[in-house]
Amino acid sequence: MKYAAVAVALVLAGLSGGVSAQENSAEQGAAREEQRQRPDPFARLFTLPGIEFSAEQQASVKEIRKEFTPKLLETQRKWDGVITAEQQQARREAFAKAREAGKQGQELRRATEAAVQLTDAQKKQQADIRQERNNLQGEIRDRLLALLTEEQQATVRQRFRGPEPSEPTHSAIKYGPHERNLLDVWLAKSDRPTPVLISIHGGGFRAGNRSVGGGMLNQCLAAGISVVAITYRFSSDAVAPASFHDSARAVQYVRHRAREWNFDPTRISATGSSAGAGLSLWLAFHDDLAKPDSEDPVLRQSSRLTCAAVTAGQTSYDPRVIRSLFPDTDTYRHSALAELFDYDPNELDNLPPEKYRLFEECSPMHHLSKDDVPVMLNYGGGLDQEITSASIGIHHARFGKALKEKMDQLGLRCIVHAGGQMLDGGERLQVIDFLKEEFGLQP
Repeated sequence: MKYAAVAVALVLAGLSGGVSAQENSAEQGAAREEQRQRPDPFARLFTLPGIEFSAEQQASVKEIRKEFTPKLLETQRKWDGVITAEQQQARREAFAKAREAGKQGQELRRATEAAVQLTDAQKKQQADIRQERNNLQGEIRDRLLALLTEEQQATVRQRFRGPEPSEPTHSAIKYGPHERNLLDVWLAKSDRPTPVLISIHGGGFRAGNRSVGGGMLNQCLAAGISVVAITYRFSSDAVAPASFHDSARAVQYVRHRAREWNFDPTRISATGSSAGAGLSLWLAFHDDLAKPDSEDPVLRQSSRLTCAAVTAGQTSYDPRVIRSLFPDTDTYRHSALAELFDYDPNELDNLPPEKYRLFEECSPMHHLSKDDVPVMLNYGGGLDQEITSASIGIHHARFGKALKEKMDQLGLRCIVHAGGQMLDGGERLQVIDFLKEEFGLQP
């Protein structure tokens, strides 16, 4: 955006100086050429370290880039608009003085930022914009990851994870008929049957792959908790409730293999972020999907959980509920929801009854009852986070607040951490400690 501002400034300067039309045209041409030669500030967001995209993948990346670049430009415009002209001038002067004094790197940056004290309102604006930008970057990364081959995915996992996770004990185990019905298993060392944490990836029901962060994995294995990471069908493979039923079958499959893998079938939890969070909560609240008389031994197993611990989760996927939670925003129009349910958001109030029943069937809160299990929800932004895009809205802490209010009324344990604060004012609890408590493990 600042490059465009430079070009405009050059043109205005030429006009005010009374230069000839020919000189002015030449100056504009030079400015445009300078812009073309500038590196694309967003280029790195559409790459993955260590990955060389094929020609077919590059075509898909081009479409993703076309979709997200305007959104990124808009966040940059809003970021640039937070600082006043006077503050910008003060920073430029501080930057020049610091460079003359020989300061570099972090020292130079600190000296520049110290020249201006932002107001609380400006700090909040920047925090909201930063969250919006992070959400967009997460969506882009999920879309890029969905393009990769298994070999490319393995390369990316080595680079993106924090502490290096160990190799799974069992890899790419099929739990259902579809090619994406796969799971990886990490067995905790124990003489007794272990509790299990099932990790469900996010990605808007249209991207992502089975994974678990190295830090969470290592904590669980050290605590005697085995870990399973699953994949499920995307909306492009089959619309709702396919991904929900896949997740339930994964839980049932884990129970089906419990004796073989030394699992305790009475202690199974789920975790995930975004869509993975919503699926985890749906499993936590939905009635048992076990079919005792089924010919399929997997479907005879229970789909119920002991607890769930999630991040940036949606507690309802009903667009009508989302519209009421976020009035005067387009959150309910999020494209992932339109694809998930195969519906036109413009026709939300004129859909057939079976579509509304589908919305309700796939919404965790709709199934909440007094016999449901404890849950823990974490959100990066607070309840007062400004909603400047559907991406912020769909990951907003209001989802957690709405669920907590209902669970509090039922006397159920619901921990919500939002923007550095516990909604009930208590002390923050780490996910691993929550799991230990609910699994009955020693702290």
